[in-house]
Amino acid sequence: MRARRIPLVVAVALIAGSCTTTDASPTAASPRPTSTAVSPPPTGATLADGSALPDNCAGKPVPSDTVGFVANGRGWVIDPHTGAVACLFNVRMPGPFAFGPQGDRVLLAGLSVGDLDRQAAMWPPAGPTPTVFDWGHPLGLAVVFASGSGVPEKRFMDDGSVEKLTALPAGTYESIAYHPSGLALGFILAQGQRQGIWLSSNEGKDPQRLVFSRPDTTFSSVAFSPDGTKIWWIAQHAGAVSEIHWMDLADRSTFQTVLSRGLEPTAHGLQLAPSGSLMSATNGVSCEEEQAMVIDKEGAHPVLAGSDGPTHALGWLDAKTLLVATGGCGQPESLSTVVWAHGSGTATVLVNGVDVGAPRTVLRNAPTEVPTPPNQAPPAPPGGVG
Repeated sequence: MRARRIPLVVAVALIAGSCTTTDASPTAASPRPTSTAVSPPPTGATLADGSALPDNCAGKPVPSDTVGFVANGRGWVIDPHTGAVACLFNVRMPGPFAFGPQGDRVLLAGLSVGDLDRQAAMWPPAGPTPTVFDWGHPLGLAVVFASGSGVPEKRFMDDGSVEKLTALPAGTYESIAYHPSGLALGFILAQGQRQGIWLSSNEGKDPQRLVFSRPDTTFSSVAFSPDGTKIWWIAQHAGAVSEIHWMDLADRSTFQTVLSRGLEPTAHGLQLAPSGSLMSATNGVSCEEEQAMVIDKEGAHPVLAGSDGPTHALGWLDAKTLLVATGGCGQPESLSTVVWAHGSGTATVLVNGVDVGAPRTVLRNAPTEVPTPPNQAPPAPPGGVG
C-alpha cells in the first residue's frame, strides 16, 4: 500500500485523550439519503442531511460502522446504511488514518496507533509518517512500512517496538502489501533504472523477484487477491496506458493481463473487492487531477462521472460497494458510497467537510497458506502471522 497523498500525513499525530462516553449506542441519524450531490459545505462537517456531527464524543463503534473519518478534531465511524455515527477519540493529526484488518485499531501520523476498544492511544508516534505501509494480516499485530531508500521496518502492536527487515534488499520501496494469510509480503522495489515485483516471507526472508520492468515502464501498486492465490499489480507504460497484471502464486512462470482500457499512464492505488471480480484504481499524477475508477470486465470507468472536483477511491466495503472521496487536496472532502452494477454506479453521500476518510471493514475467511510452485520448496516456518 502507498499512503494517500494528503498534506496531513507529514505532521505528527497525537490522540489527545479519550472522549467522555455518554451513550453506549451510536448517535441516531436520519435515514440513509439518496442524494448524489457531493459538494462540501463552506465550514465544518455535516451529515448528508445537513445536520452537524454531535457536540460530544459519544457512542461506541459496532461492526456495521464500516466507514471511518476525521472531522472537527475527532475520529468518527459511520454506518453507511443507517447514517448512525459514533465518536472514536480526539485526533490532532490523523495522518493516513488506515484501519487494521480487524477494524479495532487505526494507524495515524508518525506511526501512532489508536485503539478503538479503549478509545485512546495504543502507541505514541515513533518516527516520520511512512511513505508506504500495510497492516499485518489477518489480525493486525504489526505494521510494515518504508520511507525512501533502505529496507522496510515493522512496528509491533504487543510492545510498540520497531524492527528492520534486514534480510530484504536495499532500494526504494514504492508499494508494499501483506499476503492475507499474514505469511508473506509483496512489494515493488526500485533499484537503479528498473523496478521489480517481489515476494518474501512475512519476516522479509527469502526474497524472490517475480517480475522486473522495462526501462519505460514503472509499477505503481501491488495487491493480493482475497483468497491469497494471486498477486496483482499496475504497470504504468510511459506515454501510453496503464495495465493490470496478475500472477498465479502456484505457478510464477508467467503473468496475465486483464482488460483495463480507460486507465491512464498515471493509474495507481489498485484495490480488489473482498469477493467477486471488481477492482478500483485512481488516475492522475497530482491530487487535483485524480479520478477514481472502477475496473470491471468491460474495462475501467469513472466512478463519479461528471464530478466537479477530484475523486479518490478509498477502498471496498463489500463486493460491489466502493468508498469514494470527493475534494480533498488540502481542503475538506466528502465521502460517498458507490454501488457498482451493470457498468454504472449509484452514489450516496455519507458526510461532507471531513479531513480524511477510510474503510473500516473486517477481514474474514483469510487463507492459511501461500501457494508455491510444485518445484519450489515452501518457505521456512515464519515467526507468526500478522
